[in-house]
Amino acid sequence: MTTAEPAARAVPNQPGAPRRRVSERFRPLVFTALVASAIVTGLSIVWLADPSLSPFTHPATPSLATLMLDPTAAALFSLATGGAGVALAAGLASRRTSRPPSIAAGVAAGGLALALAFTFGSMSGIAITGYLFGAAAVVAGLVAIAVAIVRAPRLGVVLLAGLLLLSAAAVLWAGLTLEGLTGFAVGVAGALAAGLPGFAVVGLGLASALVWAATAIVTLRSAGSGRLASWLVRHRTAITILAALGPVPYALARATWLTPWPLFGPSGAHLEPATLATGLVIGAGGAAASLLTLGLILPWGRVFPRWIPRVGGRPVPVALAAVPGFIASGILCIAAVPMLLTTVGPADAPADALLVNLVLPFWYWGPMLGLAVAAYVEWRTRGRQQ
Repeated sequence: MTTAEPAARAVPNQPGAPRRRVSERFRPLVFTALVASAIVTGLSIVWLADPSLSPFTHPATPSLATLMLDPTAAALFSLATGGAGVALAAGLASRRTSRPPSIAAGVAAGGLALALAFTFGSMSGIAITGYLFGAAAVVAGLVAIAVAIVRAPRLGVVLLAGLLLLSAAAVLWAGLTLEGLTGFAVGVAGALAAGLPGFAVVGLGLASALVWAATAIVTLRSAGSGRLASWLVRHRTAITILAALGPVPYALARATWLTPWPLFGPSGAHLEPATLATGLVIGAGGAAASLLTLGLILPWGRVFPRWIPRVGGRPVPVALAAVPGFIASGILCIAAVPMLLTTVGPADAPADALLVNLVLPFWYWGPMLGLAVAAYVEWRTRGRQQ
């Protein structure tokens, strides 16, 4: 071992360069948090002035705030959370660039993220994400197969054979039709259009919570000792595999819809084509999510495969994996508690509630995915610094 190697390994622990990079990213993040909190504050005042406009009066899907507070109290809590966010963001923005943010500021930012999740988090966010991501995964998969056939024929032929086999099972065995796919698309578009105002409020709260969560992560990472980061890097393979298992139960349950014994859904005799298409598309999204999670530890998660046009052979930008990964983790975590509260109750059968939360384990999947993405970011960042 040369004397240069220990010095190279010590680079990630030197505070200067990482803090400069954190500072460069920190101010735009704080400004975004300030704007989001100001919007929440302004809307909360409107909701208090005219309760008929309040999303807490007649919620499309309940958040924790609507389950535990009356509409006025929920609006007041929203106002307090938004005002606290404005104050904290203003304080962070006025901080000198040369001085790193404190651990207390990071804890406060995390508290605001939790408060916003409590106020606005509901099942509608994960539902919309599931529909859209599933559809995007299907389209991306078809494009990938077409490109692979041209640029990597062996891989392309294997993927095409798998697609044809699944298509035959879906069409000839399960009864999938073009009308069913069209019904899925029309149904999702109609639901989005009909619930647009409510979804916009949920989206605002979700985005605000995610921005404050990102602020907390950046703040604590720059102010902390790095012990947790080192632990994540050491165990990143196991953590990522565990995270990739999160969507597997749902994907497997939807795969059974291609058989005479469909699980976690209507009986085979009642699987209408549109229902079948919905389940298969979202199930494809679950399979894609598991595969993309494994990419955090596989070679193609670090370097684009050479058969991909234009970017093949180039390093994968860390943000390309980190930003969607952290957003997905946040959405899952925010939906976890409402999911548990709405499925576990005195009127619900314990076995049914347990089944739902095992097939859709947001309580497990969200935190594990966040840890896996954090481990990937730290691993890639240390690799660039060495």
